[in-house]
Amino acid sequence: MKISATVLSRVFKIVQKKRFVKDILKSIGQSSGRALLVGGAVRDAFLNIPTKDLDFEVYGLTLDQLQIILESYGSVSLIGKSFGVLRLHGLDVDWSLPRQDSSGRHPVVSYDPYMSYEQAFIRRDLTINAMGIDMHTFDLIDPFGGMHDLEHKILRSPDLNFFGQDPLRLLRVMQFIGRFDMQVDQNLSQVCSTMDMSKVSIERIDQEFTKLFIQAQRPSLGLQWLVQIDKFQEFLPGIVMSDALCVMIDQAALQVYQSDQEKLIMMWSLIVLSLDTTWHYELQQLTYQDVKKLIDFMHRLSRHDTLITQVAYLAAYSMMKFDTLADQQIKWLAVWLAPNLSIRLLSQCRAVRHSKSDAHIVLDRAEQLGVADQPELPLLTGKDFLDQAQGAQIGVLVKKAYQLQIDASIQDKQQLKDLTLST
Repeated sequence: MKISATVLSRVFKIVQKKRFVKDILKSIGQSSGRALLVGGAVRDAFLNIPTKDLDFEVYGLTLDQLQIILESYGSVSLIGKSFGVLRLHGLDVDWSLPRQDSSGRHPVVSYDPYMSYEQAFIRRDLTINAMGIDMHTFDLIDPFGGMHDLEHKILRSPDLNFFGQDPLRLLRVMQFIGRFDMQVDQNLSQVCSTMDMSKVSIERIDQEFTKLFIQAQRPSLGLQWLVQIDKFQEFLPGIVMSDALCVMIDQAALQVYQSDQEKLIMMWSLIVLSLDTTWHYELQQLTYQDVKKLIDFMHRLSRHDTLITQVAYLAAYSMMKFDTLADQQIKWLAVWLAPNLSIRLLSQCRAVRHSKSDAHIVLDRAEQLGVADQPELPLLTGKDFLDQAQGAQIGVLVKKAYQLQIDASIQDKQQLKDLTLST
């Protein structure tokens, strides 16, 4: 079937953003080859969402013939000869030949430029990813009903036996549920429930949860599915997956953040604060033992020490009592949070976790004071004290000046310098 004019327009826009792609496609056609846009880019074109990765599968040409065409546009890298994947330097696009994978943990991969679409696409994880667009005729190639499943919001596998050989695919299903608000086919859920996840690396687990938390509008759906197939505690041991946590996570997903990293910090902070343990709420702070539990939990899921530190900071500071903070305390809070966090993110976390929160009051005041996103900049630096001190003493004076600047709300440089030297 032909794709609609609307989808065709989206595909053209994607292709035109990538240098040389249109010309390469023309050259492939002139050489009696046939290039198909495949994978996530096809799915995203029908869903009308942005896509970054472009993958083309080329039929009717040998690997050497495809390489010669690409080399006429620049240097080419062969990404694993057995996989038949080529990449033109400076162009984030994969050009591959159709391939088949044998079964087992270490599959033998073979490629064949004359393979049928059914044979080539059956190795893909889900039917919604097992579609292609012929870039010469603009026909939709859909041997496994991916368009039907996309329209009906169903996640299904072209081949359950092949799917079950890669446990990472379970986590891909999890994040697709949250990203696209889809239901999982019962047979696929059954296969996922029996998969051994013990060999999946922490790095790959981290990547899939990151996609869920950053890209999904309703990440709780993916987490709830893990509960349904009895896999939740394998990945998030000790977390209480309550209705309240689901609401908080989905609310947080719709917030506006300064960066994807901030969103990720927020999501993980909400998760770790739901550990099945006794936080010291009456103290309005986390103890050292509490924070250690939190950090130990995160180390099971991520190797990014900076992220773990940021999550620990946000979780700990979100327990603070906000309503009694004076202006100087708000300024110092910005200093203590930097460089890991900001008062804006802390306020967002506090607001999500508490329906009636004092967070907006603190944020409004921090914005007025100019410290919502970063601490107040020091008026004086070491250069300002070169005529008065040397060596380590300069650092002492700079630190003293900054403390006086905040505590006494001084904005005049000379006044601040005089006061620093006189006290």
